[in-house]
Amino acid sequence: MSTPLVLSPDQGEILNVVGDRVRILADSSMTDGRCVVFENTTDPGNGPPLHRHGRDDEHFFVVEGTVKFAIDGREVVLTAGGSVFAPRGSVHTFMNAGTTPSRMIITCCPGGLEGPFREADRLAREGRVTPETLAEAFRKFDLEFVGPPLQRTG
Repeated sequence: MSTPLVLSPDQGEILNVVGDRVRILADSSMTDGRCVVFENTTDPGNGPPLHRHGRDDEHFFVVEGTVKFAIDGREVVLTAGGSVFAPRGSVHTFMNAGTTPSRMIITCCPGGLEGPFREADRLAREGRVTPETLAEAFRKFDLEFVGPPLQRTG
């Protein structure tokens, strides 16, 4: 059974996931597997490759900055207060389209994405991050990279 959890702003597991700072707010063990919630901070111009989740839905809420999303061929740019829902099976990604770090609260249901995040962090600390090692870490979670990250235009 889940138990209440309170985190102060300086608490939470911090991970380096492909250059993004991920602060785990609630992981699967805390939610009986129902979800993982994390704060994602992305530097300008950065973002993950185009990808598809095979087992979880993903919801993004922009807290700070300007973020460009691509989802199933549609692109949209959102600022603080905007949100995107990417259902399992959708092809999606995001990129910080601003000039300062962006910050989002992201929820994935069911939980589990923290597993490959932790593996990506470990690979980074060991200096073993390659496109192949990352793809394998995420493939174990049924998350497939299907294209490159978004690029800045103009």
